[in-house]
Amino acid sequence: MLSSKKIVKLVAIFLIMLAIVTSIKLLTNKYPPVEGWSKKNQPFQDHNIADISIKKSFLTDNNKSPATRYQSLFEYFALGFVKYRSQNGALVYYPGEHSSHGLRVDALEGFSRFFPLAAAYLASGNEATLELDGEKVNFIQILRQGIIAGTDPNNPEYWGDIKDQDQRIVEAADIALGLWISRNILYSNFSIEEQNQVVSWLEGVIKRKVIDNNWLLFPVVTLKSLQGLGVNNPKYNKEIQEKYQKYKRLYSGEGWFNDPPKGFDYYNAWAVHYTLFWLDQIDPQFDPDFIQSTQTEFLEFYRYLFSKNGFPMMGRSTCYRLGAPAPIIAGTLIAPDLISPGFAYRVLDLTWSFFIQHDALREGTVTQGYCGQNISVLNRYSGAGSCLWSLRSLVTAFYVDQFIPFWESSSEQLPIEVSDFSIVNKSIGWLIKGERSTQTIELHLLKEETSEIPEIKQYGIFHKLMESVFQKPFRPNNSQALYHRPIYSTASPVVKCE
Repeated sequence: MLSSKKIVKLVAIFLIMLAIVTSIKLLTNKYPPVEGWSKKNQPFQDHNIADISIKKSFLTDNNKSPATRYQSLFEYFALGFVKYRSQNGALVYYPGEHSSHGLRVDALEGFSRFFPLAAAYLASGNEATLELDGEKVNFIQILRQGIIAGTDPNNPEYWGDIKDQDQRIVEAADIALGLWISRNILYSNFSIEEQNQVVSWLEGVIKRKVIDNNWLLFPVVTLKSLQGLGVNNPKYNKEIQEKYQKYKRLYSGEGWFNDPPKGFDYYNAWAVHYTLFWLDQIDPQFDPDFIQSTQTEFLEFYRYLFSKNGFPMMGRSTCYRLGAPAPIIAGTLIAPDLISPGFAYRVLDLTWSFFIQHDALREGTVTQGYCGQNISVLNRYSGAGSCLWSLRSLVTAFYVDQFIPFWESSSEQLPIEVSDFSIVNKSIGWLIKGERSTQTIELHLLKEETSEIPEIKQYGIFHKLMESVFQKPFRPNNSQALYHRPIYSTASPVVKCE
């Protein structure tokens, strides 16, 4: 017979367990599981052959021309896109960790973030039909199929209505931009009904609430792209000007924009100046003095960050790292007196070579980390298709090759290959130091004064347990390590390469 003390103890344990179960149930009701969390997309068969092949063709076949090497790189991503695309082509289910947006939005990102690269590739005069893994694929046809399916509310692969602060606002910008880049190849061959359907979906960004940071630019580039496609809607100009002028208030000087709530990071490169470049290309009369002057000032400082050992990574969205050269390549058109094609090519090639060498490409896509896969630094909003923003440097390269012989450029030395340097941007409080003898670049955040150096918190058993219970991303918050070190260096990167 149980003693009264044991009975009290068992009752207490029962009540505690009941409270835990009830709390979990209440929390899961309030914060429902991410859509499609339990579905894990698998890599395509023999992907390892493609992974080995791209390393060989890009890194060791020195007799190949730049155009041939980057053709191989495009074909690597094209193969992944084809292997993971859905039946109607609107969704691309890459393998990898899910985001907080759900599986379907992750798959939309899989389409939207590859699309501008394919558009730039086609627009620069390359053949639309590629032979991939023994199969001939016409990219005009499959891109057309995907866009028509994704924008059709009656199609099972419909991308969904665009709502306030919706990730679809971000992806609509890439869809619209890709359509503008390939306007003479793709959009112009849609029927009137198809054009109206696509425009109707993209116009869903109008009057939608966005976060007051780089998100303000997404509706702007979407609607400017539509104008560039010949769509004349009187609603556009008001929406464009309201959001664009609001965004300009975030300008901090010397080429840099504040990006709340985090402040200054590489989003200025792969999001802000990337987008401003496209606005200038779509409509050269839009705001040329401001865009060209700020981009030139940005590049005067930013160009010192690159070396054969990558660049001193800091900040969020670590997996976008391969997109960092994008504004330098854009500079060949927007600031040609400062950025030569040979200089831009050198930045692009050293960056891609460094990360490919360190396993940034696997399974036909870009890994969710700094070098290889690393969930510890993967933001909760990042899913399997998110990291394809890394392709933005390639998008820009294939695009500018229409206007200058980019792939035929003679590679030029970077500042770190010429001499030591120390250069300051007072507006943002950054100092870049380069040491030629060691090829080390250091980024000093002058406003960060601390005796403790915050380290990366590792994704572990606790995070896995929380994800198992709540069916949604539960990754470590590494803002301290990624934003508040006094020094970031290529010699001792905050995120290690294995």
